[in-house]
Amino acid sequence: MDILVKKVKSTELLEIRSKVLRNSSNYEFCKFDGDNMKSSIHIGVFNDKKIIGGVSLIKNNSNYKNLTNCYQLRGMCILKDFQKKGIGIKMLIEAESLCKNLNIENIWMNAREKAANFYLKLNYIDSGIHYEIAGIGLHYFLYKNLK
Repeated sequence: MDILVKKVKSTELLEIRSKVLRNSSNYEFCKFDGDNMKSSIHIGVFNDKKIIGGVSLIKNNSNYKNLTNCYQLRGMCILKDFQKKGIGIKMLIEAESLCKNLNIENIWMNAREKAANFYLKLNYIDSGIHYEIAGIGLHYFLYKNLK
């Protein structure tokens, strides 16, 4: 499998966000606050020039913990046929690397319950804060110090 991980525009992630995260909803429901900020970073994963995954990094203060100099990891997703093949790890390593190169200290996220163990295995910390996001389900507030 020929995998390419690269920076993309947020609009290139709308289709994959819709398919994986929003039950094929209208793309308007797949846009995130901060997608178009100059500081935002969007990563796409491609197989044979077709997008199969993506994630966004948005400079955003944490809602639940006083984290300094941080980015929020949002909308990490991979098409079902490509999950559990190490692609998510590659994408997350790239996201962390880009943040480290910008001297970012922390990454945080609202991780879906079914995805939390993936991040915990990669040294993200469970803050113990869990909450429902309407229409989506139980989420965990996770974070990682990059320094």
